[in-house]
Amino acid sequence: MKKLILLRLISNFAFAQTAKLDTNAILIGEQINFSISNPISETEVWPTYDEFLADGIEIIKQGKLDTNENLISQNFIITVWDSGSYYIPPISFSENSKTQGLLLNVQTVILEEGAELKDIKQPMKAPIGWSDIWPWLVGIIVLALIIFLLKKYVFNKKDEVKIEKPKVIIPADITAIQQLTALDEAQVWQAGNIKQYYTELSEIIRRYTENRFNFIALELATDEIISELKSKVNNEQLASITILLQRADLAKFAKSKPDENENKESMQLAKHFVGQTKEKQINNG
Repeated sequence: MKKLILLRLISNFAFAQTAKLDTNAILIGEQINFSISNPISETEVWPTYDEFLADGIEIIKQGKLDTNENLISQNFIITVWDSGSYYIPPISFSENSKTQGLLLNVQTVILEEGAELKDIKQPMKAPIGWSDIWPWLVGIIVLALIIFLLKKYVFNKKDEVKIEKPKVIIPADITAIQQLTALDEAQVWQAGNIKQYYTELSEIIRRYTENRFNFIALELATDEIISELKSKVNNEQLASITILLQRADLAKFAKSKPDENENKESMQLAKHFVGQTKEKQINNG
């Protein structure tokens, strides 16, 4: 019995929520790693950030969510551009799972006492010789020869008239609605395939977002997509896609199992987002 309790304590300690810095003291502009992790079983929400981790702490790069059997984690590269002490507040993953706050000290560059500022020396100019001139002469002669040949044998020929059939471009919203309807009728989650359902649902919405708003949504993390859309959609539309993509991430990576109502709501949110953000068609005539 004592061994069992000890093993549980060790397990809880090994997979407890964490927020870590490479170091708590850096120079201005120095980049360090900040990582957070939490047991999957205790994760209800996952934090999202824009450009700053906390007041004055800039995020240079956000890593993607990483999961294994027991843990979900994410890594950030951060920096600070002014000296002082900066506080990273606790991060809450659920009601009973929260990290501790961290303090980051930033120091300015210390100059040696009595050091003098010196002017930057201008680069020295080397004399121009024949070896510098002849490549330019050869290039000019070759270019003139190419222009002559093009005028004589290419531009003087009559261009053949080619009739190309107009390309039929299907609007992104129509394609997305067709794919969502097919997924809905396939009854994937009703058969118990929750992860497959959210994987396909997330891909359809990401591809629609990429084609509609012209950025690489398929290759971005959820928080990066949300940040990109802030200037392109209204608050209601942003809230819909945020709920949908975060729920899909938890279902795919954290092995979360949304209930029946949430599965139906996710499809409704997807169709509503496409319908509200589709590009308006201009009628000619």
